[in-house]
Amino acid sequence: MDDVRLRPPPPLAKRLALLIGILVVIGLGVVLAGRVGEALQEQAALEAEREDSAEAAGAAPEVTVVRPETTETAPFVVLTGTLEPAHAADLAFEAAGRVARVDVTLGQEVEEGDVIATLDRSSVGAQSAQSAASIRVAEANVEMARDRVTLLERLTRSGGAPERDLITARQQLAVSEAQLSQARASRRTVAATSADHVLRAPFDGVVTRVPSGVGVAATPGMPLARVEDLTSLRLRTTVNRHELQALRVGAPVTLEGSDVQGTIETVVRSLDVDTRRAPVEVRVPNEDGALVANAFVRAHITVGERRPVLRIPGTALRPDSTVLVVGEGSRLEARAVTADLGPEGTWLVSDGLSPESRVVLRPATVTEGTVVAPVEPPQAQVTAGLVP
Repeated sequence: MDDVRLRPPPPLAKRLALLIGILVVIGLGVVLAGRVGEALQEQAALEAEREDSAEAAGAAPEVTVVRPETTETAPFVVLTGTLEPAHAADLAFEAAGRVARVDVTLGQEVEEGDVIATLDRSSVGAQSAQSAASIRVAEANVEMARDRVTLLERLTRSGGAPERDLITARQQLAVSEAQLSQARASRRTVAATSADHVLRAPFDGVVTRVPSGVGVAATPGMPLARVEDLTSLRLRTTVNRHELQALRVGAPVTLEGSDVQGTIETVVRSLDVDTRRAPVEVRVPNEDGALVANAFVRAHITVGERRPVLRIPGTALRPDSTVLVVGEGSRLEARAVTADLGPEGTWLVSDGLSPESRVVLRPATVTEGTVVAPVEPPQAQVTAGLVP
């Protein structure tokens, strides 16, 4: 039998290396197990999210709907335009010069004839003095010519002077009188020129523009001031052929947003060739000054008897004159309606809806045929415009 040899135990270094390797393997296993667990959790969360999304996609979207409000209205024609002063004037000097004095302030009330501004009149003063001197010289010449004519008339009757001298004297008197008339006409011209250096109010009103200050250069015809009569205003606008047929002179006109009523003053029953619209003018009283001149306004004229209608918010009507209503199975349906623009941007529907209809408040957010979950806010919120 062979001798059995026993192997010596491995050295300490080898045992340590083996132990470290085992620990490394165990650590890697733990890390790998943790990462696998995290991956499983992420996958479970993703699957749950997908399930929630699928459930949400299958749910009907909430849509705000309103019920039409029953009211009454009368057929009317809407007028829009600028509310101009009935009387207004841009004021300009007839002569050139520089502004020497401004006698009014912006917004001041003036009466007819009140001085608005004055130009420097130093040159006019010199012309006036020269004209006065010329008149005095001409008057003296006339007096001397008359005295000579009187003297020659006596001498001619007594035979002390020839007839031709009297004729010559009378001719000289006529020339002197003509020169006097010319001098006086020159004085009137200077007076007119002096008046052209003063700007006056042409009527009672309010100053709405004044020269920027003393020293401003003025040229003939260049507006420097403006006076407006704000006690009476005029709405100038146009209407189409169908609206024109319903209008008449003297009909009352109501300005929206106020209790003021005007009166149709002019209706031109002829259409403009380019626009196919006819001019209309409305006179509006403004004695208390409550209305603002030159503001853009909207007015309406009642042209028929009152009738029942349904009022819906302005956002409910689509550009093609249809609305979306909730039909059977909560499915949205398009409904054609006949509607006129009402007060404060609402629509007055005369055909196509009933008081029980549920009208989508904002149809641009949904499409026809969609099954929805209608949400109906209180009518008070709809009327007050507080619907979210």
